[in-house]
Amino acid sequence: MMTDKPIKKNKDPDSLRTVQRALDILNCFSLQETELSLTEIANKIALAKSTTTRLLATLERNGLITKNQETLKYKLGHKLYYLGHIAGKSIEIREFAYPIMKALRDNTKETVNLYVLQDNYRVCIEQCEGLQSIRHLVKIGERLPLWAGAGGKAILAYQSEEFQNEIFQLVDSEQRLAELKHDLKAIQVEGCASSLDEREVGSAAVAAPLFGINGNVVACLSISGPTQRFTPEVIRHLKIILKQNALTISQSIGYKEPVCFL
Repeated sequence: MMTDKPIKKNKDPDSLRTVQRALDILNCFSLQETELSLTEIANKIALAKSTTTRLLATLERNGLITKNQETLKYKLGHKLYYLGHIAGKSIEIREFAYPIMKALRDNTKETVNLYVLQDNYRVCIEQCEGLQSIRHLVKIGERLPLWAGAGGKAILAYQSEEFQNEIFQLVDSEQRLAELKHDLKAIQVEGCASSLDEREVGSAAVAAPLFGINGNVVACLSISGPTQRFTPEVIRHLKIILKQNALTISQSIGYKEPVCFL
């Protein structure tokens, strides 16, 4: 005897529908329509004004939408510019950096990482895994601190004093904070950072900042491996070749080294 099977309803959960509606709002804007009123947005996405207002308020709180208090019209917020800047720079830097990273890895046999600044962290966006049986690895997309490790310090050393003070609040001890402040000053002079057993016991790294078109540090290039292989002589050698290659990448993304007049 045949029995009727229950029909599964293909209905998105409320949370997914809310996300889609928020994305629909962001997609309302274009180069031709950079500012829109509540009515215009509600009509474009075929949604009640009350619901649209609640979604806009959430987007506004997160910096994705901003409201002109004089015209009462909405436009895309600063956070989208920031996220777009990160995405664009990440893709561009990775494209130029990868062949250099691979050559560095082949030359040193150690792991080479590319980190970018994201909020109060550094994020690994590319990696050329070391060729030796014992090697140091991080996960692509992993968020790591700015206050510990050569990669973090190479980026933090070139940020504003205000930003640095925010990061200093995250440091876990007064002694470590004092060492960090000393290291940041030295990095600005030398143009390179190093660390031994700092973020992880048994791992070491050397890192150099990558400069953007306006001279701001947008990322860093790092070579890492087991501490026992990173002797003082090895670290000195890695700093030299790392700075040279970091400068090549920086110039590829528009950085012009300042000219010194004596």
